[in-house]
Amino acid sequence: MNWFVTESPRPAWIARRAYAPWLVIATVCFGAFMGQLDASIVTLAFPAMSAHFHADPEWISLSYLITLVALLVPMGRIADRVGRKIVYIYGFALFTGASVACVYAPGFDALIAARMAQAVGAAMLQANSVALVITAVAPERRRRALGVQAAAQAAGLAAGPLLGGYLTENFGWQAVFAINVPIGVVAVIAGHYLLPRTRTGRDRGKPTWKVVPGLVGVLLTYAALFAPMTLLPFTMKQPLAHIGLTVAALPLGFAVAATLLSRPGARTGALITAVALIMPVPQVVQLVVAGIGLGIIAPSCTKRVMGALPEGSAGVGSGLVNVARGLGTALGVAVATLLVHTFQ
Repeated sequence: MNWFVTESPRPAWIARRAYAPWLVIATVCFGAFMGQLDASIVTLAFPAMSAHFHADPEWISLSYLITLVALLVPMGRIADRVGRKIVYIYGFALFTGASVACVYAPGFDALIAARMAQAVGAAMLQANSVALVITAVAPERRRRALGVQAAAQAAGLAAGPLLGGYLTENFGWQAVFAINVPIGVVAVIAGHYLLPRTRTGRDRGKPTWKVVPGLVGVLLTYAALFAPMTLLPFTMKQPLAHIGLTVAALPLGFAVAATLLSRPGARTGALITAVALIMPVPQVVQLVVAGIGLGIIAPSCTKRVMGALPEGSAGVGSGLVNVARGLGTALGVAVATLLVHTFQ
């Protein structure tokens, strides 16, 4: 049974390839994409789930978010000790199995329990995603690699509103969970063959205060990303398809910048975002430009956090970054919701 708790190495022919680090990043992007897809796609199915179970759907998101944020740092610490690869793969397996449980949930309580199990798996994924990227690439390539990972998250976020309505309308609310299953199966197989063994010596040092500015930057970036995405569907008076395309413009700009613009720093990104707010252009252009600014800030702040920690604490750092992302998301949604209720 030692294989059950021991990381397996990559095949030698893969490890020797010059592009092997990018295979690691591609594998991690499965989790980044799927996590954000699940977070955004479920909201489109809320009315259908509420009607099916005759229950308030808010706990479908709250149960997931609370469990996820609570477990991110502990899962990162566990991964630093037992191995990030094995925790990541088991996280994907759990998330995929829990998605199946969501599809076949016989009642609302069972659905909430399955969502919490999903969140445990997601915490195992997200607590390791940044750490796997950092330890896979050379220092001079980390900014771009982190940008690609952040872009995969943004792509999942953008795809959610576009897919959620279509799947729910044509296949029922269960489809928003079922879509996770094929992605999860591919990701588990890819993780086994493409991720390297990552266990490191235990680092007894504590996170330094130098990570704080980076974490605050990540939090504010994701708050600025999610607030308009939550607010716009309530304020726009266009057909649902048009609203979905407009909302997707923000994470699309984020994805492009995070992937391609590796040189500009956080201050440049903040300036671009501020300029976007006063540009006399159509709203969709404003959103794309604002997304570009935010897509520059996020990887820069993430790199600052991870650079302040020793390699042996990369899992903890990864967990902290994702806690900041989760809290920023919650803050953005809360502010937007408050604005909606205030001015309705």
